[in-house]
Amino acid sequence: MERPVTKEIKCYARCVLKNQHAVLAGITLLLTVLNLVLSYLALMATPSGTGILSVLIYFGCSILVNMVYYILLAGLYRIYLDICNNRPYRWTDLFSMFTEHPEPVAIYSVLQFIVTWIFMQLAFWWLDTIIGRLFYGESTQILFATAVLIIAVVLFVSVEISFSMTLFVHADDTNLSFRDMMSGSWTLMNGMRGRYLTMLLSFVGMYLLALLSFGIGMLFVQPYVYTTCGYFYKKISGH
Repeated sequence: MERPVTKEIKCYARCVLKNQHAVLAGITLLLTVLNLVLSYLALMATPSGTGILSVLIYFGCSILVNMVYYILLAGLYRIYLDICNNRPYRWTDLFSMFTEHPEPVAIYSVLQFIVTWIFMQLAFWWLDTIIGRLFYGESTQILFATAVLIIAVVLFVSVEISFSMTLFVHADDTNLSFRDMMSGSWTLMNGMRGRYLTMLLSFVGMYLLALLSFGIGMLFVQPYVYTTCGYFYKKISGH
């Protein structure tokens, strides 16, 4: 297992993207549009109201949309893995995982949805506590809520990084089970979490500039990030 150097793999990524950036930006745009359309359809399918049935339908539609999105995302990871391995690819590969054992990815998407939902609830609870107690000077509860949020953030980031290679592992071998796919990412990221986090943080400036362009810059930042992550996977997997 090689220890990837951020500058080196980012340099590889820039070189390989020179003649492909426009195509990959188009694929990224297609994925974004499909996700927005699916989210809109899910929203329209959810009845108004706060009853149990409405809530269940909302969560069901949200999980279904997230599932479809992650299967598409798995196809996108395949494209970037092919790029990193100098293999030919087509934009239609974005849909390839629907026919190649999508079940592990579907289960993974549900797990991601649950973890993210729990984290968001903690974040909202913290914000509600801060707003509700700030004007009363109840610093003890504010400190407690902040400490809980910090612990939650650390755990969330740690879990996300530990399983960040999951879709690359699946793209590398679509016959792997859900358990093997997850354990494969966990094993690969042992001793690599700090390096991976540092690599991701190096893109913060580019993300901020992309946001200033009303999100248009994301079409060019995302291919760079995905390609860099693909080379990171290639290095730690020894492929």
